[in-house]
Amino acid sequence: MAENTWTVVDPSLPALTCSYVFGPGVAKALAVAVDGGVAVVSPPCNPSASCFEELEKTGPVRALVASNAYHYLGLPAWKARYPDAPVFAPAQSIARLEKRSKIAGIRPLSEAKLGGRVELVDMPHYKTGEVLVRWPIEGGGYAWYVTDVMFNMRELPRGPFGWIMKWTRSGPGLRRNALAGPLMIKDKRALYAWLAEQAEKTPPKLVVACHLDVARLADPPAEMRAALA
Repeated sequence: MAENTWTVVDPSLPALTCSYVFGPGVAKALAVAVDGGVAVVSPPCNPSASCFEELEKTGPVRALVASNAYHYLGLPAWKARYPDAPVFAPAQSIARLEKRSKIAGIRPLSEAKLGGRVELVDMPHYKTGEVLVRWPIEGGGYAWYVTDVMFNMRELPRGPFGWIMKWTRSGPGLRRNALAGPLMIKDKRALYAWLAEQAEKTPPKLVVACHLDVARLADPPAEMRAALA
C-alpha cells in the first residue's frame, strides 16, 4: 500500500482516493470535484507534504468532510493547511467531532452546498452519524463511497480479528459491517432496508469502501442486497 498517494478511481468527475494508516487500521480518504475545487472526505491523518501538494494539482480544497463521529484524526492537520475550508459532518456526529478534534464550528451536511455532481447524504437510522457520498458515473449508474457501514476485503485477516469477521459475516467480499451495529446504528433493520432501496434508485456500479478495496458491481441492487443480508 502506497500511503499518502492519491489514486484516481473515477477520471470523469474526477474522484481520487488516498490510503492511510491509523494505529492498527487502514482507511481510504476520498477527494471529489465540486464547484471551484475539491472536497476531501475522511481526510488522511499524518499527511505528508506531498499528500497536500499532489491533491492541490486537482484543485483548491473547498471543504473537509468528517464521514462519521470516529473519523476525526486527520481533521486538525487539514484544517491547519486549509483554514478557510469549512468542515461538514453528519449532524449526530458533530458534538463528538468538535470535542475530539478541537475544531469548533463544524457544520451539518445539510449546509454543504458545494455544487457539482456529488451528493453528501446524512444517512438515517444512526446514533453517531454516517455519510453516504455518491455521484453519477459515465456509462450509467453511480459511485458510492461508504465508511464504516460496509467493508470490502478480498481475504479475511489472520488471527482473532479474522475469526470475528467470519463469525459476524462481515467478510470476505463486500459485506455490511456487523461490528459497527451496536455502537453506531440505531436501527439496523431499517438502515439496511434503506440502503437496499437506495441501491435500486441509484445503483452503485462502483463502491469505494473506506476500509480496504474498491468493488465494481455488475448487478448493483442484487449484489447490495446480498452484501446487506
